[in-house]
Amino acid sequence: MGEEFQEDLEEVIARCKEKHVDKLMIITLSLEETKRAIEFAKRDPENYKVAAGIFPEDTTKVDEKYWNEFCELAKDPMVTAIGEIGLEYHWVTDEADRAVQRAYFAKLIELAREVNKPILVHSRDAMQDTFDIMKKHHWKGLLHCFPGSKEMAKEFVKLGYYIALGGALTFKNARHSVDVVETIDLNYLLSETDAPYMAPVPVRGSRNEPSNIPYIVAKMAEVRNISTEEMTAQIDANWTRFLEEADGSHL
Repeated sequence: MGEEFQEDLEEVIARCKEKHVDKLMIITLSLEETKRAIEFAKRDPENYKVAAGIFPEDTTKVDEKYWNEFCELAKDPMVTAIGEIGLEYHWVTDEADRAVQRAYFAKLIELAREVNKPILVHSRDAMQDTFDIMKKHHWKGLLHCFPGSKEMAKEFVKLGYYIALGGALTFKNARHSVDVVETIDLNYLLSETDAPYMAPVPVRGSRNEPSNIPYIVAKMAEVRNISTEEMTAQIDANWTRFLEEADGSHL
C-alpha cells in the first residue's frame, strides 16, 4: 500500500463504500508494498485484489536477488496480476536504459505466463514498442491509463487486451481518451484511478483515491450516450470477466 494512504486508510475505504466502489485492485511496485497489500487484501479477498510489479524505471536497479524474490512473490495466491510493468520513455531518454526496460518487459510477461496471471501495462511515449512486445509475447492483460490513439486501442483490443482509463478522461484536453471510449468495443473498457495521481474533474488537483471512480464512469457514460447505471454494470461485468480470464476459467 502506498505511503500516501497510510495515515487515513480507513477513511479512504469508508469513502469507497459510501460511493459503492467495492472492488479494488491494489497496484504495488516493491516487494514491501506487495507484502503490505496482501495483508490488507486478506480482509476482503473477494473484492480486494493485489498486483505485484516492477516499474519500468526501476528495472535498471534489479539484481538477481531481487528478481528471485519477486518471482517467488508472484506465485503467491493472493497476487492476482503482474503489474505495473511496461515501458516508460518520457523520463528515460538513454537508449541503453530503454533497452533494459524492453528486456524486462518481455521477461515479466513470460513470468506472468508461467504463473498464469494477467499483466497490467504502463506505457508512456513508447506505444509502438509496447505494442510490438505485447504482440510478440502475447498474453492476457490490460493497458493502464491508456495514452494512445483510438486506432491503437482497437489493435490492442483485437489481441484481447482490455483498455483502462482514469481521471485524465475528464480533462478538457482529453480528446484521445474520449475518442477511445467512443470507439472501442465496450466489452474491453475498464475504469481506474491511478491513485494518488490524476484526480478527475471536479476534484482535479487533489489526492486521487478510489472513491473518485464514479466521476470517471459518469464521463464514460456521457461519451457513449448511455446511462451511468448501464456503464457501471458494463464496467462491473468487464472486470468480472477479466478476473475470470485471469484465473484460467475462461482460457
